[in-house]
Amino acid sequence: MGMKIEDLGKLLVEKISLFLGSEYSIEYKEVSKNNGVLYHALIIRKEGESVAPTIYIDGYYESYTHGKEVQDIAMNVIDLYKESMPKEKFDAGFFTDFSNVCEHLTFKVTNYDKNKDNLTDVPFRKMADLALVPICLVSNRFMGEGSITIRNSHLNSWEVSFDELWENVWENAEKALPARIRTMSETLEHMGNSCEEYMFLPDNIFVVSNAKSMFGAAAVFYPGVMEKLAEKVGGNLVVLPSSVHEAIVMQMPEEEKALFTLVNIVKEVNRTVISSEDYLSDNAYLYSVDEGEIRAINA
Repeated sequence: MGMKIEDLGKLLVEKISLFLGSEYSIEYKEVSKNNGVLYHALIIRKEGESVAPTIYIDGYYESYTHGKEVQDIAMNVIDLYKESMPKEKFDAGFFTDFSNVCEHLTFKVTNYDKNKDNLTDVPFRKMADLALVPICLVSNRFMGEGSITIRNSHLNSWEVSFDELWENVWENAEKALPARIRTMSETLEHMGNSCEEYMFLPDNIFVVSNAKSMFGAAAVFYPGVMEKLAEKVGGNLVVLPSSVHEAIVMQMPEEEKALFTLVNIVKEVNRTVISSEDYLSDNAYLYSVDEGEIRAINA
């Protein structure tokens, strides 16, 4: 029986430790991502350094199963670690001051049930079967771009309440990560498909995401976005969760049968196309102009 990924991780810890020496600590760790999808990583920290890159070994494990030597993989990981380290000291001090952080606040949306274990210490907002999770965007010219999930411990250290946090999240969400709204035909054209092929598509089906197309389904919940789309189509809207990265928004169909069809399409796409990590929900959602809010449709 071949070596499991956990065994490869532990073996890499030994080999890399031998090569780098006692100044470095190397840890093998399972990392739970969105919807509980597990990745396997090595965390390498040099004594005195505040930055410890996380290097995922799932791709290396596949190379190992195709015959690549453990020694070669260890050297690849070391090279990647050296490339990942910033050339100058990374200052994370900005995160200790809420007045710095608030301008970079936004949120992502995930499935509540699939992520509730990871949400126990997060000041999230629940919306039907979804969780709106506050994040702070971070950008550094040496380390690239990423985000930090806001936790209750951060609120305690900032002496900021749940309500104060979310006031700032709502105010800054779209400034930090602007919404991107395209018609379905514009989206398909952007993906490189011929415009003529999709001339038949009505121009009142919209794809909502954000400027980076990462966790972009959250843009549906930005203040004013649904109001703007409802005005365009002249009525109530249906939100179809395409994935955590985008949502399809269209006019609410008049016939109940058509609504059932849409919900079934969402379920089928989730079952056959969407990866476990990108899954958002099997529900469709109604935005009611009269109520001014989004709720799950029990179809």
